[in-house]
Amino acid sequence: MIFWIIWQAVGTLFIILFTIAVIPKVMLKSYAATLPVRVKALERFSDDYGDVAVYATSPSVRKYIKSYRIARNANGTYFRGEWSKAVAVAEYELAVYGADDRIMDVMRVKEKFNCGKSTHDTYLPQGVDYVTLRVLCVDDDPLPAERRKFNFSYACWLALLCICIVFAADIFLWLTTTFVLRWLDGFTMKFNLTVAEWAALLGFPALAITVTTCTISLCKFFFRKKEGASDE
Repeated sequence: MIFWIIWQAVGTLFIILFTIAVIPKVMLKSYAATLPVRVKALERFSDDYGDVAVYATSPSVRKYIKSYRIARNANGTYFRGEWSKAVAVAEYELAVYGADDRIMDVMRVKEKFNCGKSTHDTYLPQGVDYVTLRVLCVDDDPLPAERRKFNFSYACWLALLCICIVFAADIFLWLTTTFVLRWLDGFTMKFNLTVAEWAALLGFPALAITVTTCTISLCKFFFRKKEGASDE
């Protein structure tokens, strides 16, 4: 009995750790595959505050933030945008990439206009190489979402996301069902399911999870026209 309790506890802990460590990273990769990557450096220089790279923004962003800089100093690396015009509240998204074009994080920033020329400084993860900028909402008015077209990378990451979720769900279902069977037969291992019963027990939930995950992801990809305040 003690063996089966430990077995169930260890298995459940593994599923929790897997879910926390792997699935969010795959979701981030899947989301990043939908983002347009436009990086045009205007200038690079060093001053008393550190190394600075100034980037141009896309046409849709330029009427709100005309350029932005990624600067490095003793405190770390930070983002600072230059306002094109005064707005009461703006929400924007920073997609942070490493030196190998690997997505590191997607940061959403919401701030009030500070009556200055620049946004507040937003500190970035260590190891950042460049950042892309999307403005999501201005003065509580969501803007049209900028997305890449449906692509092979997005399809692969979505498939991997489904596999990871199905793996975690099926392993937990297998562990729990086996433990319940052992508990019902007094831990004598008399009760068990046939191969067909196991296939049905694990297969139908896996199919339901895959269909649900793909439906939600693809609907968000193809049908969401605006982002920002409507997401809250």
